[in-house]
Amino acid sequence: MPRMITLQVYISDDCWTCEETQRIVADIAPKFPKVIVEVLNTAVTPMPENVFAVPTYVLDGRILYLGNPTRDELYNRLLIHHEM
Repeated sequence: MPRMITLQVYISDDCWTCEETQRIVADIAPKFPKVIVEVLNTAVTPMPENVFAVPTYVLDGRILYLGNPTRDELYNRLLIHHEM
């Protein structure tokens, strides 16, 4: 049985690639209804110590990607973790 996992994606208003980040997340998130997805704007949510740039994708507290992955990369990584 798939376990619940959390994907936190840190973005900021002055990040030129973060619009694409939001599109990537919007495309992938519906394919994983049991994954909790949080898009966190650093203007509102402080970055944890291990996050030092945006966009950063954090899966269950561990950095998954600095910068944007391709949709296929994110999909495959979530699929692996979702099935564990």
